Amino acid sequence: MVERDVDMVDETKFKYIQRAKGETRELIYDYKVCNGCGICVYACPVNAIELGPVHDIAIGLEMPPVTIDHTKCAYCGICYALCPFNAYEFYINGEKVEKDQLPLSPVGFTEIDYEKCTDCTLCYKACPEDAITRTVKITRDQIPERNEGAEGKVIIDREKCNLCGICAEFCEVFKMVEREPGPTNPMPYEDILLDESTCDYCKLCEDVCPEKAITVEGGKRLDFKLEKLADVVVDNEKCSYCAYCEAVCPYDAIKTTKPMDGELFLYEPRMYRCDPVGCGACIKICNHNKVWYVSEDQGRVHFNAQHCIYCGACENACPYDLIGVERKEYYTKENVSWEPWVESWHEALKRVVEKRRAEEPERKLYREELRGEVEEEELTPKKVDAEALREIEERLKVVEEVLKKAYVRRAIEKGNIEAFIKGIRKAVGEKGR
Repeated sequence: MVERDVDMVDETKFKYIQRAKGETRELIYDYKVCNGCGICVYACPVNAIELGPVHDIAIGLEMPPVTIDHTKCAYCGICYALCPFNAYEFYINGEKVEKDQLPLSPVGFTEIDYEKCTDCTLCYKACPEDAITRTVKITRDQIPERNEGAEGKVIIDREKCNLCGICAEFCEVFKMVEREPGPTNPMPYEDILLDESTCDYCKLCEDVCPEKAITVEGGKRLDFKLEKLADVVVDNEKCSYCAYCEAVCPYDAIKTTKPMDGELFLYEPRMYRCDPVGCGACIKICNHNKVWYVSEDQGRVHFNAQHCIYCGACENACPYDLIGVERKEYYTKENVSWEPWVESWHEALKRVVEKRRAEEPERKLYREELRGEVEEEELTPKKVDAEALREIEERLKVVEEVLKKAYVRRAIEKGNIEAFIKGIRKAVGEKGR
């Protein structure tokens, strides 16, 4: 016997439960993490997942981007495995199933080359997902020695300084002017300022700067050996593979491998419909990777494909079908290859790439044969009024001629039906009516 149930873990998480033959499976869906990309909709082998009104959700409607029919769900974990933003969790008998334990798991990750890394602040400040943490090991305040009464001057060589932020997180004399990282510029800082009111001119800042851009005049170098200033770590569970970190790192010390390859494009002939101020759904829905922005030159939305993983949420959110997302490959590693049911996982991958749903199984309907004779009704065709038919054809020709005019079609698309009616009246000489 199979039992299924639905519960709420908290205000944003649905828990779907299946109990069968001594085994309990739980699928948890966090609709606040979900951006409506629809990958799980295509991946589901039993069509248990439906995509919601993503455009309305993007502009403020409070509802889950997808809904799950738990009575159809197979609790196979495919949606959990292929979700690029970890909106799902999957448990068997209370233990979380890691993605790399499943038959197929996505190959996407961000890794740091610690031989090149200077433990600066740029990658963790630029990350839109807070997937990178920087744990400070020592600051100037933790060093008790001071140059009492020292006088001097701190000078920053602006041509050498790359605004890495190390000095500011080490010593309060340095202040970073922060900015919001975005697709056209992922840099988290725009300037660096000095506040020498607390400076004792210890010269330690000269040592922490990887670019040797700081010079301290006066004062005395403290006899203190600086070791590692901080630990920088990537949490790939949170990473959305946007590559903001890679774009902003001046040391080529961090690399992102995207789980999907594809193409993002706009349907240029229809872009006159784009309303970035009144709509902006693509910008709002892309809350993980922050690919979209308003182009000042063109006055409408544009994108930076460097940060895109081709999830398709923007395509789903656009109300005018102006955005196209083509997926060419979903990179995965195979953990199980000898079981016959693994084929369903490969089929799920194909559907995600091709953006098609699983085919519903053919349903055969049976009915008893009707006994006895059935008298067929004799149908008499109705005579066609030739004059009325000719008049209808003439009127349709007028409508066709009016619809050939581009300005009339644009007016209809914008809801200005009155312009269309005036065109008809003008064509048939009924201006005064």
